[in-house]
Amino acid sequence: MDKAGGLYAKLEERILARDQVGTSAVFYDLVRAGRSRKEIIHETVRIHAPYTHVPYHQRIDNGFVRFVNNDHCLLSARTSMRLPAYLPSALEYLPLAQTIWYVPTGLDPWNQLLGKMPGHYGGRGQKRDPNTPVAPPERHWPDQDAVTLDGPFEERLDHWLTLVQRGDVVDAYRVFLGLFRERDRRGELLAHLAFAGLIDVQDRMLYNRSYTTGTRRIARGRRSSSARRSAGTTPTTSSTRARSTWRSGLAGTPRTKWPAR
Repeated sequence: MDKAGGLYAKLEERILARDQVGTSAVFYDLVRAGRSRKEIIHETVRIHAPYTHVPYHQRIDNGFVRFVNNDHCLLSARTSMRLPAYLPSALEYLPLAQTIWYVPTGLDPWNQLLGKMPGHYGGRGQKRDPNTPVAPPERHWPDQDAVTLDGPFEERLDHWLTLVQRGDVVDAYRVFLGLFRERDRRGELLAHLAFAGLIDVQDRMLYNRSYTTGTRRIARGRRSSSARRSAGTTPTTSSTRARSTWRSGLAGTPRTKWPAR
């Protein structure tokens, strides 16, 4: 494990340097060392997640709405766990290789749009001055401690959802961490996480005439549930999902059939 630890330290160094070729070379060394896909993904997410969060999901520059997409690396990582089941064994690491190649370009998309650093979104906003030193990726949200509230779980869950609706990012995150500690209730929590994305859809469609941002939030909630399943637990609750559908004002419309996992 000492050798693997050294490789993961090198992986972190190459990712934060935004070195795609070097990052991929370390990945190949990890594969040769027999490290599992799950372990490699765990370490890769640990490295890039602090630099994936952004101050907000969109910017308004001179009246122009500019989306700040911050979830592609996570989407790719999730797919790299599922897609190998449909591939020959010789290709089982191929989806993960694609994820590893992409991660260094997806760090801190907020500052990419501001022209402060290169990356996948570096050409979609302000142009970076080539004579200015390249800034390192920035952690926009510091780590937080969990907050454990008093009262029934359902009331605390509704309080968390209220904080989300109000945009109280730090408080909502701390309350979420406290709720997440209750392992036997995680199915309900993650269902509400998907719901928090769902209720955002219709307003964003009216404002932006786009399904993209709202549906991304739903997808992120579902990916969180998928990550939980891969850890060996099973989410609940068709009743919670039905309640969320009613609350969102979508009752009477055709229900999406979520595939069995």
